[in-house]
Amino acid sequence: MKLYIPSRRHIFMRWLLALVLLTTMVSAEFLIEKVDVTISDIQSDGSAKVHESIKFIIYGDYASSLYDSGMTSDQLSYWSSNLGLKDIKFHVNPSLVDIRDLRVRPQPRTQCNPIQKTCHGEIILDYQAYPSINSTINSGLFSVEQYKPRTRRYTINPGALSFTTTPEGNIILDKDIYLILKLPQDSLVLDANPQPTNAAIALPSHVESLSWTDSVLVKFSLIFDVEESIDQEVSDFFGGIIRGIIETLKSPHGVALVILIVVLMGSYAYIVMSKRRDEE
Repeated sequence: MKLYIPSRRHIFMRWLLALVLLTTMVSAEFLIEKVDVTISDIQSDGSAKVHESIKFIIYGDYASSLYDSGMTSDQLSYWSSNLGLKDIKFHVNPSLVDIRDLRVRPQPRTQCNPIQKTCHGEIILDYQAYPSINSTINSGLFSVEQYKPRTRRYTINPGALSFTTTPEGNIILDKDIYLILKLPQDSLVLDANPQPTNAAIALPSHVESLSWTDSVLVKFSLIFDVEESIDQEVSDFFGGIIRGIIETLKSPHGVALVILIVVLMGSYAYIVMSKRRDEE
């Protein structure tokens, strides 16, 4: 009987097949389920609060183990590199937006199915988005204009957002990507293009919240006015005076200024009292 001796080629193919099978068994698989990007608490300087919820499905024991091993990590780069999902990122443009007070919060696995070996995971990002002081062009999520004495006009800056775009620069929102804007109280929306997917609005209109999904935002535009009440204007005026006094007192010449004021007040009181004594 002739002894069969596999060729080097056959041995190599067997090793390659085994490697492929091993890689398939231990590979981590994650699939985006839903991404919510919510912009709220919009301030007069164009800054805003951003809350991002990135939800995904976890396939396999190895993926679950990999996810659990990083639960103590608050580094966005860790989750982006280990999960390999393109949407684990900031959905604002860091070159035009100054990101502050960042919190990265991975959530425990939920809705686990031991038969299908699937679970659901979520990464939450919370941060403040300010206009970038290092940018030489329009920065921040919104530009703000003092349109009237008590009215500010806000215009969104599409370049400050970071989603997939067309070659022409238009924002693409897949059916699992949601952009949500919660406007300041009593905002008057003057322009919203394209129309938001959560509601058709007749402009101008007072609206609390707008959202877009499953669409291409061609020439994306959002303009709204916020009118302050007279009470708020008065409060801001006196608040500015108080802040100015506090800042002056904290300055190197603050103590000397206080002493000067006390001396002047004391001198005035002394003159008044002396004048009264003379009259008596």
